Amino acid sequence: MKILIYGAGVQGQFLAHALNTKDNDITMFARGKTLEHLNQKGLKLQHSLQRKTTNEHITTISTLSEHDIYDVIFVTMKYSDFYNVVPTLAQNKSENIIFIGNNMNPKLLQSTLTQQSNHLKHITFGFLMTGGSREASHTNVLRFNAGELKVGNMHGEITFSDKLNSIFKNAKIKLTYEQNFEDWLMSHAALVLPLNMLFILKQNQNTNAQTLTKETIAAFTELHQLLEHKGHTIKPKAQSIIFKNFKGLSNIVLKTVMNIGLINQTQGSFKELEALYNDVKVLNQNTALTTSHLDALFEASKSVS
Repeated sequence: MKILIYGAGVQGQFLAHALNTKDNDITMFARGKTLEHLNQKGLKLQHSLQRKTTNEHITTISTLSEHDIYDVIFVTMKYSDFYNVVPTLAQNKSENIIFIGNNMNPKLLQSTLTQQSNHLKHITFGFLMTGGSREASHTNVLRFNAGELKVGNMHGEITFSDKLNSIFKNAKIKLTYEQNFEDWLMSHAALVLPLNMLFILKQNQNTNAQTLTKETIAAFTELHQLLEHKGHTIKPKAQSIIFKNFKGLSNIVLKTVMNIGLINQTQGSFKELEALYNDVKVLNQNTALTTSHLDALFEASKSVS
C-alpha cells in the first residue's frame, strides 16, 4: 500500500515507524528543520516505556501536488492546523483521508474538505493512543504495548476499511474500529482541554494546586453537561461518572497525573487548545448552560502562555 503521513510531529513519526513494513510504501510530508533532520539523520525514536531506540530512513516530500496519488493519507497535525492543509488535500486526487488527533467538530472539517474538492473524497477520523515530545536529536514516544490507532466514521462504515486492514495486517500497532466516533472524539477533547490547561497552570508556581484541581474538575463537569445537552454520549461513560460523582477520587487522579509527569508527555500546544475552546464556545451558543470554570481556566492559562 502507498501511504502518506501528512505531518511529522510526534504522532506522525510514530505512525510512520509503526506502519513501516515490507508491504507498505511509507512517505512523510515534512518541512523546515524536521525535513532536514529526517533526510540527514533518519527517523529516530526513543520508546520511553519499552526502553529502546529505533532508527530508520523514511521517504520524505515537502509538497503535495494534484497527481501524487496515495492509497491512504493520514493527516497527523494539531487540530488548529487541520484547516490550513484543507486546500492542498482538496486539490489532490487521493480519495482516502484520515484526520488523526483532537477534534471538537469533525463534521465541519469533513464538510469543509468535501465542499472544497472537485475529486471524490472518503474522509474519516482517527486518534493515536500515544504521547511524546520532540528533542533536538530524536523524538520521545510514550506508548503502552504496541500502541493503538482508533478510527471511526461520522456515518456508516469506513468505505476503505479493506485498505486499512491490509495496511495494519503486519504492522507494529493495533487498529481499532470505534462506533459513534464523533461522540468519542468530542468526549476526548472535553477531557484533554481542561487537562492541558491544568498542565500550563501547574508550571506557574503562584497557582494553588488544590484550587486548580477543583477548577479543573468543575470544568470537566461543564463540558460533559454541554455535550449531553447537545445529544452526545460521553465515551467512555466512566469519564463523566468519575468527575461528577467521585470528586475525591478525581482529585487524587489529577494530582497523580501531575506528579508523575505523564501530562508532560501528552500536552498540546496552546494554539490547539484555543481552537478546541473556541469550538466549545460555538457549541454553547443559544444554551442556558454555563462554562464559567472552563472560561476561568482558559483565561488563566492564556495569560501565562
